[in-house]
Amino acid sequence: MIAAVAVLAAGLLAAAPASAALSGAVADCNTHTRLTQTYTAAQLRTALNTMPADVKEYTDCYDVIQRALLADIGGIKADSGGGGGGGSSFLPTPLLIVLGVLVVAAGVFAVIAYRRRST
Repeated sequence: MIAAVAVLAAGLLAAAPASAALSGAVADCNTHTRLTQTYTAAQLRTALNTMPADVKEYTDCYDVIQRALLADIGGIKADSGGGGGGGSSFLPTPLLIVLGVLVVAAGVFAVIAYRRRST
């Protein structure tokens, strides 16, 4: 009986959401895609240093927390929107890549046509 309860408890702990094991700022960002609370510089540094690799790679939380830390230590106003950025194109990146490939392909075909015509 005790073994069954222990196995059940272990299963429930293993099935707990990953955000429960994350530090406060990382869990906040991972849940809301932005920071909804105010954290000290020490808490933000800890969050950056202990952030799991999957959260760092697949979310914007590293950048969000780093901006909050820079705002805290630099005395600047944090960007609460989590987005923004200057000088970006209005076209999405995949479309720019496709357009670039098409321009290069057109150039290659133009060179081939010119060489065939001149011979």
